[in-house]
Amino acid sequence: MTQLALFEKRIHEDIPLTRALGVRLNHWDGRVLVVSAPLAPNQNHQGTGFGGSVYSVAVTAAWGLTELALADLGLKGSVVVQNGTIDYREPVTTDFYALCRLPGDEIPERFRKSLARHGKGRLDLNVTVYLGEPTPEPTADPVALFHGRFVVRDVHSRLSL
Repeated sequence: MTQLALFEKRIHEDIPLTRALGVRLNHWDGRVLVVSAPLAPNQNHQGTGFGGSVYSVAVTAAWGLTELALADLGLKGSVVVQNGTIDYREPVTTDFYALCRLPGDEIPERFRKSLARHGKGRLDLNVTVYLGEPTPEPTADPVALFHGRFVVRDVHSRLSL
């Protein structure tokens, strides 16, 4: 099983809402995480994407990117969202996906240093939400934009487990 498949299994077990939303992890290359969800279980009374579902998928993308980036550094910690806002630009009318990219396409040096020195850190992330087939290189305009701050605490080496 791939790292991404194992992580998807873990989030479905640890965060049952992700299973109910139909969340799938589609792509992780060490810089970009793509997370998708079908419209059907996430519809509102108007047949478009429920705002809470879209927000939850966006948070899952940013939280997941943080977890996977830590794992790539050989670290494990407690990752939580500190705050987040979303701007809904267009209705979600089909299956959708959220794309989260590391700032500058790499783990910020300040974040790395804070993890090393203090065993904790903060990471500000942006997520774009698109309609259609998940891809790490979308060509369409986003239907929603999420910005959030994620806090990592109790960081330790995965080797010490």
